[in-house]
Amino acid sequence: MQPLVLDDLDKRILAYLQQEGRMTFVTLAAYLGVSEGTIRKRVKRLEENGVMKTMGVTDPLKMGLDTVAFIWFKVDRHYMDSVIEALQGLDAVRYLVVTTGGHDLVAMVVLPNRTKLVTLLNEQLANIEGIVSTETSIVLQIHKQIYDWAPFSHYKEKDGVQG
Repeated sequence: MQPLVLDDLDKRILAYLQQEGRMTFVTLAAYLGVSEGTIRKRVKRLEENGVMKTMGVTDPLKMGLDTVAFIWFKVDRHYMDSVIEALQGLDAVRYLVVTTGGHDLVAMVVLPNRTKLVTLLNEQLANIEGIVSTETSIVLQIHKQIYDWAPFSHYKEKDGVQG
């Protein structure tokens, strides 16, 4: 799938929404000097093409989900696809990536308590064929959690408004 080609207006819209995701289309249109309808169409196109998603982001530790952990997996290469599929199906798995180096996969899991983590490790993961070994690190504190993956902030400077 080809990435959507973003023009300057798309990038400027993303810059503002990364700063304040609840900004109204009317306000955004005023900052950018275009119509509200243009903003509405552009945001819809960005969402439909998977470039952006509007959502509320929470801190799991502040939501009473006491256990956030990273699990590194070594996987038998013959089972990589089925292991990924099985891990994707687990509600506790919030982030899953294929990696290079000493491990094949890394998952971030979020659970209500350490007992649930033990159950995940000893029962659920133990039943997934192809997992050779795991290493687990528990997150003690979260000091930075961002979602502005693309560096669009300099596009706001073009409009004379800086965040």
